[in-house]
Amino acid sequence: MLSKRVITTSDLNFIKTQIELNHEQIVEIVFNPTIERLKPIVDKAKEKNILILNSKAKDLRMSMTFHPQEIRDINFLEKFIFNKENLFFLILDRIQDPQNLGSIFRSSLGANVDAIIIPNKNSCRLTKTVREVSKGATELIPMISVPNLMKVVKFLSQNNFKIYSCSSLSDKNFFEENFQGNLALIFGSENDGVSKNLEDLANQKLRIPMDSRLESLNVSNATSVILFEVFRQREL
Repeated sequence: MLSKRVITTSDLNFIKTQIELNHEQIVEIVFNPTIERLKPIVDKAKEKNILILNSKAKDLRMSMTFHPQEIRDINFLEKFIFNKENLFFLILDRIQDPQNLGSIFRSSLGANVDAIIIPNKNSCRLTKTVREVSKGATELIPMISVPNLMKVVKFLSQNNFKIYSCSSLSDKNFFEENFQGNLALIFGSENDGVSKNLEDLANQKLRIPMDSRLESLNVSNATSVILFEVFRQREL
């Protein structure tokens, strides 16, 4: 059942993604019929039987009203892992910047991540900025909020998940690892990285080799680097 809550966006890339991959969530699309380049988007929406309305505002190109993806809970996670194989999760430890979270969602969609797990506290939620930066990925990848990340990591380990954390102190480069089977990657906050308690639960710590003049990558960039190596290996 769709949520009664709706939000609106005018981001064209977001709109195109929703039409292509998640059209059931769309309530309506409003567009300016005098803008010729919008016609292919409108035609695709009509193919999906989406309600199309002409805009009366001259300064509006296109907007979409849709039922947003809601944050899931631990019960969703438990059902998820028992109904699908070869799962790929991201665990985000206290990521608070909406730009970073939105970028991580976008990369995650490209790398076929199954779900993103965050703690209930001290983490960015699914804000409008996160949704728009993700270009629609937030509506396709479940975000699961849990009370205790440590308990979740232990639970995943007990259910045959390999757990990895990203750490500059590791002596193993990320591309040397075999990323097959059920796995979860842990990435830490913008300022502190992965908390030590979580890092100690990982089966393996991985580093991204880089020039010594650069101390570290932004968390969204670091996530993308490793995500697409995982994707490459799993698609071979």
